[in-house]
Amino acid sequence: MRKLHSISIIIPCYNEEEVIETTHQRMTSIMQDLHKRALCTNYEILYVNDGSTDGTQKILDKIFADDSHSRVLVLRRNFGLQGALCAGLTFAKGDAAVTIDADLQDPPEKIEEMISLYEQGYDLVLGVREDRQTDTFFKRFTAEGFYNLIKILGVKIVNNHGDFRLMARALINDFNALGERNRFIRAMVLSLDNHYATVFYKRQPRLQGSTKFSLGKMLSFSLDGVLSFSFVPLRVVSIIGILCCLLALTGIIYTLCSKITGHALPGWTSTVLPMFIFSGIQLLSLGIISEYIGRLYVEVKHRPLFNIRKELTHHQ
Repeated sequence: MRKLHSISIIIPCYNEEEVIETTHQRMTSIMQDLHKRALCTNYEILYVNDGSTDGTQKILDKIFADDSHSRVLVLRRNFGLQGALCAGLTFAKGDAAVTIDADLQDPPEKIEEMISLYEQGYDLVLGVREDRQTDTFFKRFTAEGFYNLIKILGVKIVNNHGDFRLMARALINDFNALGERNRFIRAMVLSLDNHYATVFYKRQPRLQGSTKFSLGKMLSFSLDGVLSFSFVPLRVVSIIGILCCLLALTGIIYTLCSKITGHALPGWTSTVLPMFIFSGIQLLSLGIISEYIGRLYVEVKHRPLFNIRKELTHHQ
């Protein structure tokens, strides 16, 4: 059984001034208890300020000044949750790292169970929600639809797993070596390691503040998940194109036969309706292809996943 010497707790923050102080107190209490019981020799709580525009940074400055176990990364702008997590994993110093949301709806008490599984040899431990009772009907409906769709498209993913997970140092190094810009971390970690453990928990409602994951961000996140890991949409477009060509060829044969036999063609419906159908299919196909091209454009430019404005760290 391997021993965990040091662990990094990575907490992305975007306009979380209402909760961040309470979060730090709760996380510190849990980590001090784990340290006293020798479940980890040392720990750090690494906050990633993802371009917050409220008072989050002032609170983080105070936390850093009062707690030698804290570190702060300040990003130059908002890079989104995936970018903030990548920044945290790049700068984490621990033998293992746990990523968790700042609102602590995912219970940090489960970190002890994750460490136990790490000691048993797992490099990847996923936090999985038992249910979605705390979500609205719309959120439950769209989430279930997303997971079902992405599995049909061949993407390996675990239902109801968000971004609460433990990763061992070897896996972190493999992850940081990946060069892709369009990131869907939930699937990326499973593409690196299929030997993982799960920790189940009930997600708590947010006590303060509001979610920063808007409908637009959810849609963009879902598209990244589908288009970054599956070529099935392109294949579907190709199949539809072939079927449309066969249908058009059938229409041409029918038209020629009608002309030869002297039968009049049907009225305007037979002309206008196929035009609408084929035009819709073409626009849909172009839209799907353009999404892939757009992501290729981002990859080719090779812009950084994040930019650091400053790093606050205690030199030991």
